Amino acid sequence: MDTSGFGVLLIGVLLCFAGVRSLNLAVFGSGLAVGWLITEPFGASLPTALLVAVAAGLIALLLARFVFRVGLFFVGGLAGTVIGAKVFGLLQPDGGSVILLVLFVAACGFIGGLVTQRYRLAALAVVCALGGAALVLSGLARAFPDPLGFLRDPAGEVEAALTTVVWLAVAGTGWAVQRRQLAKTRR
Repeated sequence: MDTSGFGVLLIGVLLCFAGVRSLNLAVFGSGLAVGWLITEPFGASLPTALLVAVAAGLIALLLARFVFRVGLFFVGGLAGTVIGAKVFGLLQPDGGSVILLVLFVAACGFIGGLVTQRYRLAALAVVCALGGAALVLSGLARAFPDPLGFLRDPAGEVEAALTTVVWLAVAGTGWAVQRRQLAKTRR
């Protein structure tokens, strides 16, 4: 059992179910997730993955504060990069090309940013739920590698499809929770 998975799992749960409540949490969690998920396809050691994740989270937080005017674009972009990293991991479980990874993740981040800037909190809830759910799956896979390792590195089309279904189910649940939270704050 890899206990580092529990930290990733906790960040994923917070991002998935409460990301829309705190922009700082969403920014740091998304940055952390990007750093963590980018290291996964390359089999980075725990200290390396943790260092990259924390650095990415801190850089994301600093950049979000610096770029306050386009905060929603930035948060949506970060969460979009988390989604892109997860999708890349599902489509290229053996690592794939680093250049393709960077381009794919950047494109997903840009799209996530545009959608979030346009549709504001509704889109933020969706991208936070998807990004947080990606972290939940990675955390579970790290914490329980024997029974749930396929959630991190699917070994075929069936496992990739199952991982996608689980990811979307967790994200859907997180989105529903955040939607209720938004409805309560708007009253």
